[in-house]
Amino acid sequence: MKKLKLFLWIWLTALSSFGQTEVVKKDTLFEKAPEGLVRFYYDDHYYLVDKDCQFKSIERLSQFIVAKNAFHGEFKDFNRNGTVVLTGYYNEGVKEGAFKAYHPNGALKWEATFKENRPIGDWKYYYPDGKPMLTVNFDNGGGTISDYWDRLGRQRVVAGEGNYEFKMPFEFYNEYGFPFFERKGKIKNGLPSGYWTTNMVDDKNKKVLFTEEVYDKNGVLTEGFNLFQDRGYRVPLTIIPSQSFIIGERMLFKQCNFDDYSGFNAYLSDKLNGAFAANPSFQNMEEEFAYRVSLSNEGDPEMITLSQPLKTTALNKYLEMVIKDIPYYFPSIDEQGQPIADTLTISGKLSISEAGVFNFNSLTVEREKQP
Repeated sequence: MKKLKLFLWIWLTALSSFGQTEVVKKDTLFEKAPEGLVRFYYDDHYYLVDKDCQFKSIERLSQFIVAKNAFHGEFKDFNRNGTVVLTGYYNEGVKEGAFKAYHPNGALKWEATFKENRPIGDWKYYYPDGKPMLTVNFDNGGGTISDYWDRLGRQRVVAGEGNYEFKMPFEFYNEYGFPFFERKGKIKNGLPSGYWTTNMVDDKNKKVLFTEEVYDKNGVLTEGFNLFQDRGYRVPLTIIPSQSFIIGERMLFKQCNFDDYSGFNAYLSDKLNGAFAANPSFQNMEEEFAYRVSLSNEGDPEMITLSQPLKTTALNKYLEMVIKDIPYYFPSIDEQGQPIADTLTISGKLSISEAGVFNFNSLTVEREKQP
């Protein structure tokens, strides 16, 4: 993942002369559209991608204020089939009024109202068949769960009281290889209360207990324990659906490869940066490194070797410790879409500031067998 480095006004100025001067650029992330609009290209997590990228899932038509780097006026987002998936209104980059999202079948997915960029009142979610799913209230600032219906149509939470059991997808890479997680517990006064659990869920709906938590009467987590990592924590996973469309406001883009799209590269950078504390003994340095991973068809690392060590040899043993602690990689896929065993080469850079702060960046993944 990279933040958009070229100012949008440069791109849009170039677009204004389209047809007169050939514009050469590596990625087409947005283009001039009729009636003074701009067409933006996103993946399904609302990161900008090239218009021809296989991960492009959403196109947005909107006015855009170049000087403020902000959306303005009504906008519409479309999926690959040209179906509207989101509508709303920005006032110079500030969300105002009604926002509505739609399922692929055209049914209303959720609806919310914003005032000065913040949700107000009820944020209502619906199942694809149009039946109500969840209502989250924002009258007091933070969201509280008002009502919840399960997939059988049974109302499990009424006026902020009841039992909650909700399955959500992991948006990006996680170390455990599960595509979903399920949050389960009691709701009181719209907030989690008492004993809660999180299950990891595979694509066959097999569940494995992941975390155990205890919340006080104010909905504050007092105890949290990760059974996979055998350690406590203080920041729990969300209990309501997250909305990635907000990422689109930040103008972030990703390269067109699966490891960037899936969030693995970002995870790996965070993993390395989190493992190396600032150390004034190392200053003003920039070095490259690479390692190779033999991977099973299930994504399990079977052999890891540091193929290009850091020049500062004192750091290599720590680097090896961190990369050998990564338990899961996305497996490579063959032309038939089946997972295969493969060898991956992960390369990147380590920059160390004058204050001794470590920054692992520019990470890339090369897969030998994946087409």
